[in-house]
Amino acid sequence: MRDLQAFLIKRFIYILVLVTVAQSLISFLISQAVMPVVMKVFFPDYQRQSSVGKTDLFIFIICVLLLLIVNAVRMLLPSPLQGMMQWTGERLQDWLGNALPATRSSVVVQEMEGWKAILLFVVLLLLMVCMLLPYILGAITFARIVMAEFHQIQEEREQQQREFDRKRNLMLSDIAHDLRTPVTTVSGYAKALADHMVQEPEKQQEYLNAIQNKSVRIGNLINLLFEYVKLDSEGFALNGKMLDLCELLRENAAMLYAEMEENGMTLTADIPEETIPVWADELQLSRVVTNLLTNAMQHNPKGTRIGLFAYRELERIYVLVADSGILIPEEQAQHLFDPFTRGDKARVSDGRNGLGLSIVSKIVQMHGWDLKLVQQPQIQHYAKAAGFAKAFVIRMENAGMYSVHSPK
Repeated sequence: MRDLQAFLIKRFIYILVLVTVAQSLISFLISQAVMPVVMKVFFPDYQRQSSVGKTDLFIFIICVLLLLIVNAVRMLLPSPLQGMMQWTGERLQDWLGNALPATRSSVVVQEMEGWKAILLFVVLLLLMVCMLLPYILGAITFARIVMAEFHQIQEEREQQQREFDRKRNLMLSDIAHDLRTPVTTVSGYAKALADHMVQEPEKQQEYLNAIQNKSVRIGNLINLLFEYVKLDSEGFALNGKMLDLCELLRENAAMLYAEMEENGMTLTADIPEETIPVWADELQLSRVVTNLLTNAMQHNPKGTRIGLFAYRELERIYVLVADSGILIPEEQAQHLFDPFTRGDKARVSDGRNGLGLSIVSKIVQMHGWDLKLVQQPQIQHYAKAAGFAKAFVIRMENAGMYSVHSPK
């Protein structure tokens, strides 16, 4: 909105300057070249002044036009009303004489011949149009600029709405896809057990374990959807407070350390021993860290090294979650933070739904921070993660003084 206001103000000033210059030039030409001829033809007794200002010229044209109109109307009215119009004409003549003393005795239109009065009216009307033309054209031009700008804004909003609808429909389709497979499995296994189609105790236990695992996956997906929608809901506000960023990072890394070892991955953490205070929502910031670490585990092969780094640089605080795994193609990296976007090439029913990074992105934005993905060779600009393939970088500006608000 501020950009639109600045744009319209600049255009208005630009047009106003052009209109003023054009109107001054036209008034000068009329005053110096046209009006002397008009006065000589229609008012021979008028003694030309050395200079006539734009305001005086405007007053003269308006008054003479009104006098001509009054005079024409007077001749069309019946005798009882002609006296009133005569009086009106005399008052206008007196006012013109008081405003422009040089015209007091030399500019008289009451006794002017009919054809001459009509010709004078047409000439003065054309001059008036010429004087007003810059304002008319300026107003039309500015109106067209405003309409074009608002039309462009409307098109952009419609495009954004279409893109929003497309992503929403895609998200609903992906939700149905991610729910259908485990629901089908649970339904099939439960029916097999209910119909006594499985007699062996070991097989029954296998089916029960599968039902439990699929139910957990469904619950996790629903919880992720709930968190994603909740972050966008009206009235949701972060519960901000001062906390120690380093301690929070160590706690979340420790919670996932055993799981990383089970997946054949190693964790390298370089977190300062000092306290780095930040103003943040502890629960949501913990979700950011765990989601990024979990994403590194789920989307990389065994043997991948995962790094967690934090450091301060001038007024900025950086948190990096890096890994030595698979690089993400550029066309997929551009949409990595969209819901249900995955770094792998095809969607498969492996429990990874792509919502985690969308939640991370929303939480980081709500804190007023920046989040981006950097890969080789750009990752070389971050010395601590230079030996890794890619990293998610969170940049906190004045995090210790930032006040957390609900989303706008």
